[in-house]
Amino acid sequence: MGLFDKFKKPSKPAALSVEAPAGTVLAPVAGNVIALGDVPDPVFSSGVMGKGCGIDPSGEVVYAPVSGTLSAIGAPNFHAVGLVGDDGAEILIHVGVDTVEMKGDGFTVFAEKNAHVKAGEPLLSFSKKKIVAAGHATTVIIALTNTDDLASVELVKTGASEAGEKVIAFQK
Repeated sequence: MGLFDKFKKPSKPAALSVEAPAGTVLAPVAGNVIALGDVPDPVFSSGVMGKGCGIDPSGEVVYAPVSGTLSAIGAPNFHAVGLVGDDGAEILIHVGVDTVEMKGDGFTVFAEKNAHVKAGEPLLSFSKKKIVAAGHATTVIIALTNTDDLASVELVKTGASEAGEKVIAFQK
């Protein structure tokens, strides 16, 4: 490692070759999909933020779970991303529990607010090692924040999942 290597911006991971049909939410990260009620954060597990799921990550890159517009990137902490899907789903992806306290340490963002992204595009990366070292759970939480506007939201997969696999189905 040379003197200036630590100043290099990490390279953006390649996009996944996936499709997210209307009414589908893909896993934004590889790992073990769990029911929202099993997420170790009472705000999310209670469903107050909307229905969804958690993923105990094996990967460290968060990909767009739908095609849509980035409505929020948790600046300056970069631990959360909001998307408004082309199909009307409003999705919050929150990396870890209480990771706002890390003030962005261990997070790298690859996308910008208001950008239109396609399902499978990399949005951010995170360091599981740094999250654990800070004393936080690494669970990646996906919540459909407009659940009340949807006819149904259903978890369709639990257990081991690759990023880009269908995990949630919803109807308007």
